Amino acid sequence: MNYIKMWIAVCALFLCLCEDTKAQHANEVNIKSTVLDAKGQPISSALIAGNEGKTTVFTDAAGHFSINVAAHSVVMINAKGFKMQSLRAGAVPESIVLAGEGGNNEVNVPYNKVDKQDLPGTITVLNPGTFINRDYNLTVQDALNGRAAGLLWSNNIWGMENAIVMIDGVRRDFNDVTLNEVQQITVLKGVNAVALYGSQAAKGVILITTKKGEANTHKVNLRVNTGIATPKALPKFLNSSDYMTLYNEARRNDGLGDMYDATTIQNYQTGNPYRFPSVDYYSSPYLKKYLNTTNTNAEFSGGNNTARFYSNIGWSNSSTLLNIGEGKNEGDNRFNIRGNIDLKLNDNISSTIDISTIFNDSRRGRTNYWGNAATLLPQRFTPLIPLSLISGSDATSQGYIKANRNIINGQYLLGGTQQYATNPIADLYFGGYDKFVQRSFQVTNAINVNLKNLLQGLSFHTLFNIDYANAYTQSISNTYAIYAPTWSTSSDSVASLTKYGTDYHSGTQNISGTAQMQNIGFSSWLNYEKSINEAHHFSVTLLGHASSIKTNDIYQPTTNSHVGLQLSYNYKHKYWADFSGAYVNSTKLPQGHRAALSPTASLGWLLSSEKFLSGSKVVDYLKLSASAGILNTDLDISGFYLYDNVYNRGATFNWNDGVQAGNQTSFPAYGSNPDLAFPKRKEVNASLEGAFFKHLLTLQTTFFWNEMDGLLTQRFSLYPTYFNAFVPYSNYNANGRSGVDIMLNVNKKIGELDLNLGVNATYATSKVTKSDGLYADAYQSRIGKPVDAIFGLQSKGFFADQSDIDKSPKQLFGVVKPGDIKYVDQNGDGIIDQRDFVMIGRYVAPFSYGITFNATYKNFNLFLLGTGNNGGYGLKNNDYYWVFGDKKYSQVVLNRWTPATKETATFPRLSSQQNNNDFRSSDFWLYKTDRFNLQKIQLTYNVSGNVLRKTFVKELGVYVSGSNLFTFSRNREILDLNIGTAPQFRNYMVGLRAGF
Repeated sequence: MNYIKMWIAVCALFLCLCEDTKAQHANEVNIKSTVLDAKGQPISSALIAGNEGKTTVFTDAAGHFSINVAAHSVVMINAKGFKMQSLRAGAVPESIVLAGEGGNNEVNVPYNKVDKQDLPGTITVLNPGTFINRDYNLTVQDALNGRAAGLLWSNNIWGMENAIVMIDGVRRDFNDVTLNEVQQITVLKGVNAVALYGSQAAKGVILITTKKGEANTHKVNLRVNTGIATPKALPKFLNSSDYMTLYNEARRNDGLGDMYDATTIQNYQTGNPYRFPSVDYYSSPYLKKYLNTTNTNAEFSGGNNTARFYSNIGWSNSSTLLNIGEGKNEGDNRFNIRGNIDLKLNDNISSTIDISTIFNDSRRGRTNYWGNAATLLPQRFTPLIPLSLISGSDATSQGYIKANRNIINGQYLLGGTQQYATNPIADLYFGGYDKFVQRSFQVTNAINVNLKNLLQGLSFHTLFNIDYANAYTQSISNTYAIYAPTWSTSSDSVASLTKYGTDYHSGTQNISGTAQMQNIGFSSWLNYEKSINEAHHFSVTLLGHASSIKTNDIYQPTTNSHVGLQLSYNYKHKYWADFSGAYVNSTKLPQGHRAALSPTASLGWLLSSEKFLSGSKVVDYLKLSASAGILNTDLDISGFYLYDNVYNRGATFNWNDGVQAGNQTSFPAYGSNPDLAFPKRKEVNASLEGAFFKHLLTLQTTFFWNEMDGLLTQRFSLYPTYFNAFVPYSNYNANGRSGVDIMLNVNKKIGELDLNLGVNATYATSKVTKSDGLYADAYQSRIGKPVDAIFGLQSKGFFADQSDIDKSPKQLFGVVKPGDIKYVDQNGDGIIDQRDFVMIGRYVAPFSYGITFNATYKNFNLFLLGTGNNGGYGLKNNDYYWVFGDKKYSQVVLNRWTPATKETATFPRLSSQQNNNDFRSSDFWLYKTDRFNLQKIQLTYNVSGNVLRKTFVKELGVYVSGSNLFTFSRNREILDLNIGTAPQFRNYMVGLRAGF
């Protein structure tokens, strides 16, 4: 509540500052003008706003308009596809020329804003305002999907993983902002692009800048979306009778007798389902066909030349698939409020105050439903016992019924057994619930001082943030009784009930899992910019930064501190040179090695300005840039005091003298290394950016090579095994990455039809260049292989019979029988063991891509997004595929090996024992993850401005969309399936947006 009060107080202060003390309507003037494009063609339906947005008109077909505004007002001219322009009422010309949105614009980079033409090539810029209305996404991650070259997924740039997220210059998280709040996303990839953010930025940065209010306007935007989500795939397990049949087969394969006789199997196939249960936890009684999702958003912005504001209020809600008991109440709620205020304190000092608060609640039943659904055998117990089947002559049973408060729908008692005294269905009905509550409050303050009176072009800036987040779980925990039925021998009725457990509803709410986080940071920097004869442009930035993120129960905070320097020069925006470096510090390293210099440099050349290209009819724009550098980072240092001798506490003991008891042993964890230093990211990259055929085709591509050198490892290969506990950490391992990313866009207008095709692709490979380890066989060395390499055995089919086993190399993983997997003896020593493991694949696909297509015809817009990847592999190694012992049988076992199916089988023989031979890492379980996803389709209709001209609504659009729609892959059934967790979903949504 204190956070909310602070936010209200700041807003109240802002309203006071925004209040114009002068009469708004005094000395009104009439303004008439014509709005044109760069070619002199009139722009119709352009919005003309004055009196801080309170007075609006639209241009007619000839581009003319007439508006009455206060003499001191600012007139805003805004048209779709053009940059907004603002003019003083007394300085509006007879014709106004608007520049297209495709022109150069400002881009947010570390501690500065630069013109897009001055960007190095290893930066990708996305402006959500240009696509959110035709491709609406609630989250920033979904918006990035398939749009940013070099970004493999989420925060994985060039395969390095763990790129940090900076929101308004502060290290935060994707979940701290929605796409509705975002003005710009800058993906910083190369070493030169991220250097000023210091050690924390060595894996790349995703810089998110939130929206600001615009002077002399008042805008209100509303958006409502609602829809459903349906499961893409659900696991398919065998029913009780089929399980029993195959389990008998598994026992026979192991030389054991059948567990289930034919009568029992028949009863479970055709008998009373309460007496002979075959529970399908994925069926309609327990699951809904779809879940519901809704999100709404409201934006308010405006202000004047002294104070501007932007406010965002959002709410989102989703249910779950569970359809019984507490499952019907499950859901996720998110409520967010943001207020960004910009203040002009005087001609030289301005400040911004950004405040955001988020309330998250997630309610779940006190059970692991999806985990239990994937493991509980279908015949173990009947979850519900109909009252109608319970004998009325058994007094004890009738007493249970009369005294029971947990009768479901007036018809059922909870079923179970002594072994299964709790189960997921009973848990959902009467086990209670957990409510995970999370709150966050974030404040960012920037102060900007123009020091032109001291030196023209000099400015001073500060950035301060303080973030708080807390989380806890509210629980109502109940116990309940279950009843094990004893069935009549003469009829399908329950002769008696045995009760296990007690019904107890305390009504007491418990609080557990409390966590707090505090993030405090401060940056300050001097910036100097100087231009000489409009040809030589210089820029210098000198900065300092310090931040600390503290979490409860963790003694050491995550700290980051550094000083940085940037020296930039360009000649007529034709040649560029930049030095960016940081002197970084880390408390994870020993004294004397806690600071290091991270230097980077970049060069750029605008080839299209040279004589040999200036007259080209093909090349409109062509720019070449390159950068290189070394970044010192502690991101890959997993803990503190890794440089010191560390001992752990061991068992207690007593001396035999009886004098002192409870003595405790100590044992070493690792030895010390006073020379431990920073791992380093070393990189060289080159980029090409261009536009061709009158901007029909635009291109941006980057070639990169980098190496993470000096990664920490314990070099056990240098010491005898008895010394392992004393081996220190050292900077030895190294991983290299190289590849290319490309963004390609084709734009074409045919009459009233606007077409755009975009392709973003990344090819990134990794290689272990240095690794400690001793291997008897060279093929097992990790050096030269991908960082994400998969090692396992090579299979060569199934053993056909005992003769085949006898003449094959001996496999040491367990007893081998016909139908078991046969492996390749890699070193020819006549046995199959760990020395026969080889590289069989890699997890991460080296090639990933996204394809966007957009078609606009009059007021209709069609958007499509496809994403894909090639070259990766996965292992089918969860309980759905590794079926042995008494595990639940999935449909994959249907094509198991038997003497009759030995030629066509795709699954090894069934076994009721622990089968260590078959169920281990091997290419038998390997599958390709190559896929193309039809990720998004959205059809939008925008109501014409002519229709809205006489209404208070300035913009209105409706749309329908579907996302995560279909996977095209030979292994689609594997890729679409989740085991032990909630399923993947197809999402269908209808939305409405309006601007006022």
